[in-house]
Amino acid sequence: MIAFLVAGLILGVLARTLRGGPEDPPMLLTVPVAVVGAVIGGVGINLVLDESWTDLNAWSFTSACVLAMVLLGLLEGGVGRRGDG
Repeated sequence: MIAFLVAGLILGVLARTLRGGPEDPPMLLTVPVAVVGAVIGGVGINLVLDESWTDLNAWSFTSACVLAMVLLGLLEGGVGRRGDG
């Protein structure tokens, strides 16, 4: 479980660092979204594979990273934002 939290934290900071430019979305939003995505992805795949929800294996770690990146991509893309029109 701690590995999922750490993976999300690292991915959130890395995404914020690599993007550069104006702070939109801010780091205070980017990092928690990545952490939540990593925890949901890791725990979710463990439940699907009928393992203990806290286990760390290749599938759960990969799923944690992928879901965190997907949520960060949706956040960066502005899903749900209203247009100027």
